[in-house]
Amino acid sequence: MTLVFDGRTDVSDSRIDPALGDRDSDWMAVESADGTPAPDSRSDGTERRHSRWFVAMSAVIGVVAFAAHDRLLSFDSLYGLFGNGVDALVYRHGGGTVLSSEELYSFSLFGTLPFTYPPFAAVLFAPLGLLSETATGLLVNISNVVLLYVVVQLSWRRLGYENCTRTRVVSVALALGCSWLEPVRMSLWLGQINLLLLVLVLWDLGRPEGSRLRGVGVGIAAGLKLTPGLFVVMSIVHRQWRAAWTAAVTGLVTVVIGFVVVSSDAWRYWTSAILASDRVGSTTSPANQSVRGMVARAWGTEHPPAIVWLPAAVVVLAAGMWVSYRAHRAGRTLLAMTVCGLTAPMVSPFSWGHHWVWCVPLLVIGLDACARPRTSVRGRTLRVLGVLAATAPFVAWYRTQADVVVIGTFMQSVSPIVDGGLRNAYCIVYVIVLAVAATGLRKDSTTCYVPATRSSI
Repeated sequence: MTLVFDGRTDVSDSRIDPALGDRDSDWMAVESADGTPAPDSRSDGTERRHSRWFVAMSAVIGVVAFAAHDRLLSFDSLYGLFGNGVDALVYRHGGGTVLSSEELYSFSLFGTLPFTYPPFAAVLFAPLGLLSETATGLLVNISNVVLLYVVVQLSWRRLGYENCTRTRVVSVALALGCSWLEPVRMSLWLGQINLLLLVLVLWDLGRPEGSRLRGVGVGIAAGLKLTPGLFVVMSIVHRQWRAAWTAAVTGLVTVVIGFVVVSSDAWRYWTSAILASDRVGSTTSPANQSVRGMVARAWGTEHPPAIVWLPAAVVVLAAGMWVSYRAHRAGRTLLAMTVCGLTAPMVSPFSWGHHWVWCVPLLVIGLDACARPRTSVRGRTLRVLGVLAATAPFVAWYRTQADVVVIGTFMQSVSPIVDGGLRNAYCIVYVIVLAVAATGLRKDSTTCYVPATRSSI
């Protein structure tokens, strides 16, 4: 068998792949401390480092992103990056009901914003009920900024990068750039918990298999919001039985805590409120980026036929889990988790645009592919165009329509010919990402990457 350094070689048995280490790190543009291509961090313990030009470009993007926010819309205005925070107030009020006799699922903040999370979330938010609205907003905003940085940093680390100054600079800069993505911007603007859930899962399942209490983070995240529970299914599909069991038990503990602390509210949630997706929002709204939302808009009804959208969601779920499994088998753990994270809002009955925060790790993976060393100009150009095409639908667009300050792609109106596609922008990106990932994994099923080292050259 002929080995090509930093290249590919045909092998008859794809089972050799896992022995070569984590493929995630082979998608990266990196150099070692002395400037030579760095070896795989999983195979010999050596971690990787971003190239100097990548750090410089990231810093420029971060500065431009920050300045653009301030110039286009000042930070302290209502529509500024942190100008709303209404969901943080919903969490505060929900936590306050735990400390009072008010029913958790009967109130609606401002008459239109009910508490839609499991009882455990309200228990966890109880301390917010002791804070003022201003203090709550400040705490949530600071937390979300830190969490966004942690998401990017964890993504790079999972791809084999060392925890050095370069990685931290790139992570800060990319976090600023990601604030222009609609799922991230809306999470920051509303004071949402999406980034917290992402960090819990990314930290938890990003650890090596067999790590102590691996799965606890997923269980807690599922206790706060149901959609991360799909990672329990992913762990089962990946045959990570201990992580799946730990996550399931942890999730069950959060349910028990809810019944112990707010028993009547917990009973109402698990017997009725959990099924009332109309409490979340209008099913036909373009903001509902899910399979059910697509079907509802196509049928023009708030109650799309279950005989249509449920089988479609099952097919999407099966396809997503299959690609995630293939990525896991190939050693690309971050890709496997990201595919699952994007599948969750697709199959959920209602998914706001800001639920799609797994677009951040997806962007990191894409940047990794673009900057891979020893790539031809044509190959690098195609990858850059691919990342731009996948990222553009997630961008938050400023001042693109009359009387609209900032808007997601799915709310854009260009012409009747393309509006249908725009209304389902995230869903379309998901299908394309799934197809590209599946194709790439299939091509790699009979090849292996062998990183070059100084000694081998």
